[in-house]
Amino acid sequence: MKKRYDQILESVVHTFLQSHEPVSSARLKETLPFQIAPATIRYYFNKMVEKGELTQLHKSSGRIPTDETMKRYWRRHLQELDMIADAMEEVAKVSEEEDLFLLLKPIKDNRLLQIEKVGEKYLILVFKEDEYVIRYHPQIETFLNDLKGYQLEEIKQIARDVGMMTLYQKMRAKRDEEMLTLHPETLIRLAQKESRWGVRQVRRFLEGDVLDELPNGLYFDPHVPKGYMIVRTEAMINDRRTRLLCMGSLDRDYTKLFKNPVESD
Repeated sequence: MKKRYDQILESVVHTFLQSHEPVSSARLKETLPFQIAPATIRYYFNKMVEKGELTQLHKSSGRIPTDETMKRYWRRHLQELDMIADAMEEVAKVSEEEDLFLLLKPIKDNRLLQIEKVGEKYLILVFKEDEYVIRYHPQIETFLNDLKGYQLEEIKQIARDVGMMTLYQKMRAKRDEEMLTLHPETLIRLAQKESRWGVRQVRRFLEGDVLDELPNGLYFDPHVPKGYMIVRTEAMINDRRTRLLCMGSLDRDYTKLFKNPVESD
């Protein structure tokens, strides 16, 4: 009984993601892998509405998944992410079709090689591909010497976490040269709709701060407004390892970007 219940709920979500319309019992019957009467489907629908898993917008309409159902669905299906769309042109196409904002930053080997002291005033941080100059302080020198061999992105995150904001801002400014944003219209519309989600939040996304702040994983409210989600992961795009952040509403079809590693029962 529970297995059938779960199959029906899973099929409702899958059908809704494809159509973005309320799912009727007649339509669902066509998608299920077993024979079942429409009246029996409606019985399950009523149970799901009682449990807060589905909702009915109008008395004569079909059902749609609630936000909590969508969150559980994505937690189950996007635990381990693997890209389907791995060419930039295809990624951009899915981003526009599904109204998803994407933030991409190629990963490169850029380790801290050495720290050079210039008199008593400055330290030069020499990375494999970059150099940064900061004011000298003996404690900072000792702290940074322990980070030799770390990647730029790791040190930038550490600098932010311990409050070395001058160094963090310098590193962030160089990083922006290679960062790519796709379909920022999603952010703009969200800011227009959500009074608490204004220019500052949009800037966090467009400037890449959120890519630095969040480890790999799935994020819902309060990181984004209710009804939206963030997918943060790493992927191979155009044969380059890339840090990727994807943001959109819960009812968009993220499976166009990511393989589904979990098979439903």
